Amino acid sequence: MSPTTESRRGVFTVLGDASSALVKRYLPDAFLFTILLTFATMILATAFTDKGAVEVVTHWGEGFWFVLAFSMQSSLALLTGWAFADSPPIKRVLRRVAEIPNTQRQAIFATAIVGQVFGLFHWGVVLIAAAIFAREIGVAMERKNVDVHYPLVVATGYAGLLPWHLGLSGASQLLSATPGHPLEDQIGIIPVSQTMFSLTSLTMAAAVVITTLIVMPLMTPKQDIITVPEEKLREAEDIMADGGTEQRHGSEAGYKSFLLNSRVIGVGIGVLIWVYLLYLFTTNDFMSVFDLNMFIAVMFGLGFIFHGTLRSYIAVFRDALRGASQIMIQFQFYGGIMGIMTWSGLATLIAATAAQYSTPQTWYFFEFLASGIVNFFVPAGGGQWIVTGPVLVNATEGIPGTTMSKTIIAFAMGDQWTNMIQPFWALPVLGIAGLSIRDMMGYCVVLLVFSGIVMGGGALLMGMGVI
Repeated sequence: MSPTTESRRGVFTVLGDASSALVKRYLPDAFLFTILLTFATMILATAFTDKGAVEVVTHWGEGFWFVLAFSMQSSLALLTGWAFADSPPIKRVLRRVAEIPNTQRQAIFATAIVGQVFGLFHWGVVLIAAAIFAREIGVAMERKNVDVHYPLVVATGYAGLLPWHLGLSGASQLLSATPGHPLEDQIGIIPVSQTMFSLTSLTMAAAVVITTLIVMPLMTPKQDIITVPEEKLREAEDIMADGGTEQRHGSEAGYKSFLLNSRVIGVGIGVLIWVYLLYLFTTNDFMSVFDLNMFIAVMFGLGFIFHGTLRSYIAVFRDALRGASQIMIQFQFYGGIMGIMTWSGLATLIAATAAQYSTPQTWYFFEFLASGIVNFFVPAGGGQWIVTGPVLVNATEGIPGTTMSKTIIAFAMGDQWTNMIQPFWALPVLGIAGLSIRDMMGYCVVLLVFSGIVMGGGALLMGMGVI
């Protein structure tokens, strides 16, 4: 390794260690963070909008229940993605890949690759698959007697969420391409060929992935290495020794055992779902029927097929419910925050301020920043687009030389960017990995800074017509 490379690694290691130390000292637990963010949003709305304290509290209460249907959809997307990622075939592949690295730096790099691939596929899958892979990496390196900094491995897996909104499950792109979406009267139908699969979006997605693959391994520490927790090592070894979830949960006598363990029934349900989906997709325009509900159905079908039996699927789904319970609870509190942001006009104010000071060259950059700020308070891409989309669309129509497709891409970049410092989506990752939010968030802060430079620069290049 050259001295220059070694020096760069030293700088990034110092940044990672310093950021991690600060976060461990000052960042509250995830649920307490949600409560504090709720009060902060109330104060901001009271201070910067014309709403009084009573009105703000009313908006919070209305928002608390307004998102109930959306929170159920998002919870099911997460749970079905969890069940798919935690299926025996997927875990076997992840375990084999985890055996490949032989050094700490290789382990971090491998985790980054796996996380980015799953992140581009689906936000719900990456939160589970990357966490499982991070744990498997820790276990594999432990068996090889190679010390690997487990909090950085887990943070690297979570970083797979960074490119999600430019990937296949990007909410704003899918919504804008679906007939009947909330902004259809203003922007019509914008096919994903102009957003998700455009050269601009693909270029920025590649830039985000490359940034992650570079930054995370460079933070590899040389001392004070924290290896995989002993209980997680034993848990993984127990799963391997017992042969998987199906055997670990025992069996019943008689017809109940036969039904629960029957692969004909388990796989048959998955095939039945996919027969319906294939019929639906072949007899309709794909984008006219492919929405969040259909994606949940896709995950259900794959989950049943990959698990093979009802026993295996039910057992993992039970684990998923336990692991995702905090997210399901906090969804309602973020719904309250979303209610304040929406009905007080605070989210609109942020977006409108970005538009007010923008030129055709800087609009996408300021939109990127505004979307990142709003995402911190409303960490749901689809929900945020519904809230701020009308303002962003109106601004785009009023700024000559801007296009709606690039507005959607800039929004997607901002929405995904601040997920790196938003503890909400990290909860299932932490549950699987056996860490607290303070253990890993410091490394995500460093990635936030460098990915922000890359995406912010990309947004400026979009405004100048370079990409």
